Amino acid sequence: MENPRPGNLKSEILRRLVRLPPMPQAILKARELLADPDAGSRDLVRVIEQDPALVAKTLALANSAYFGVGGQVASVTHAALLLGFRTLSDLLTLSAASVWMERELESYRIAPRDLWRHALASALAARRLARARFPGAEEEAFVAALLHDAGKVILDPFLREAGPGPAAAGAVTPAFERERLGLDHAEVMALACRFWRYPESLVKAIQHHHAPSRSERSALAFLVHAGHGVACLAGCPGIAPGEDPFEPGAREFLGLASAELRALAAAVGGELDGLDPSRP
Repeated sequence: MENPRPGNLKSEILRRLVRLPPMPQAILKARELLADPDAGSRDLVRVIEQDPALVAKTLALANSAYFGVGGQVASVTHAALLLGFRTLSDLLTLSAASVWMERELESYRIAPRDLWRHALASALAARRLARARFPGAEEEAFVAALLHDAGKVILDPFLREAGPGPAAAGAVTPAFERERLGLDHAEVMALACRFWRYPESLVKAIQHHHAPSRSERSALAFLVHAGHGVACLAGCPGIAPGEDPFEPGAREFLGLASAELRALAAAVGGELDGLDPSRP
């Protein structure tokens, strides 16, 4: 049977965007509440408690070693009291992304939680870099990097429908995605974020996270790109083995020396272990 043409598949992908699960809206709500001087922890608690899956993820993360409360958190309200408004906002963002991304992606040969670990490592690295290079952009960098590869969740079923191709024995690259489907994971996630009414700066950063030089020198795109690269160096790969995670000129744009990259990867690895609820 002949495989569907990329143009036909692209049209079908775009049609199905309207049926995507609404979970990432919780991430946008967390950012909105964080920017609202009249908002408080109770508003965040209400958002989390609307969804049982969010509650479970939030409590698991709150009790991880990263937050240092030693398994004391028994409810979302308790988390708000112990951790405070800003940290609870981070927990909501992390929980919503985790629920949406923590799954096996058969076409990409990504095991459950591997996409999530790469996303989380990228977000932690992007926020650290933003704090050092572009103060004030930390939270936007964190969210954009957390979601940068989530388009793979959208494309995975379409790649299965399209059938095996030249990448069956190797990594699925953006070029292969475009060949088979007519668009890649960065493009489809950017489109999804526009549908969810995310800020255009975040959309652009996600769309160009593999090639930030095409982003009209968006600092956020370079931060997400570098976060992705640091995640790869920290042992959470999101690229083919042996591939350079950095576009030529990206490290120079951010002023990143090799020693700083190694130190950042080590720091992110430690943070990532602390955020693993399965670790003591």
